[in-house]
Amino acid sequence: MISFGRITGAWVRLFVVVGLLLGLAACAKQDEPEPEIRVTEFAMAQRAASLEKVRPYGLYRQSGQQWQKLEMTPQELAAPGRRCIRQNNYWCVKTPPTERWRGQVGEDNSGHAIFADPVYSARAFARLMRNYRFKHEIITARQLAMRYAPPSDCIGTLSFCPISPGVQVPANWTRGSMDGKTVAYTETKPSSAFYRAKTSACDTPVLYCPRGFNDSLTYASALAKSVGAHSIDQDIGLFDTAGLLHYTRAQLLYQAMARYEMGADYAVDPTLIRRGMVMEAQDYLTDKGRLH
Repeated sequence: MISFGRITGAWVRLFVVVGLLLGLAACAKQDEPEPEIRVTEFAMAQRAASLEKVRPYGLYRQSGQQWQKLEMTPQELAAPGRRCIRQNNYWCVKTPPTERWRGQVGEDNSGHAIFADPVYSARAFARLMRNYRFKHEIITARQLAMRYAPPSDCIGTLSFCPISPGVQVPANWTRGSMDGKTVAYTETKPSSAFYRAKTSACDTPVLYCPRGFNDSLTYASALAKSVGAHSIDQDIGLFDTAGLLHYTRAQLLYQAMARYEMGADYAVDPTLIRRGMVMEAQDYLTDKGRLH
């Protein structure tokens, strides 16, 4: 016959052994290094992959002599003239003809990119400036303004297409080129013979310019002044010959160009701009063949 005392003693010894094993396991687990979590980059990647778009952030608006952090209500974001802000695209960058930008989750009817996070618009703009410099040899404020904001183009374009092949685009509307096709510009709102559509929807899209055409030379003067250039034909020195970006000069130029697109009373958080520039530089160093 087995006594109760022996059974109790056996259970006690068993509990002691199990407790020791659990304690050792816990200690071993505590000694293991925790995996590094890159929260910011992971979150950005998730948004882009899942087509999740965050609310615009990283903007300031001038109030008198002060700059105040901008938090727009949905009603303010829906107001006219804030399309690129709504789209997390503070430089109103257009979608490339063959491939979307990194972090791009859509585009509007006029081809302006919609980004998951505004830092991707800073990265896209940095890549655009690199392409301008090393693909198109643009080094002066005049050259930059004439390409980025040519006099035949305008701010805040709205794209239209004819409702049928028989509708003729007026001959006196200014012609230009976009993504390999002819486009027509007008300061007069198109009639009911045209409908709102993406530029890819027809052979000769019409771009309506409600705010008039670009004043490219005035724009060039503002860009030259922002980086301390003496004239619009002086090299603005944005990159060196090895492709390295001059970060201080780029900050000044990027701010000036963002304010041209969004309005003179807006400014972008310098930290957001720098994050986008660093992201673009890392992409350039790891994959020099990537254009977008």
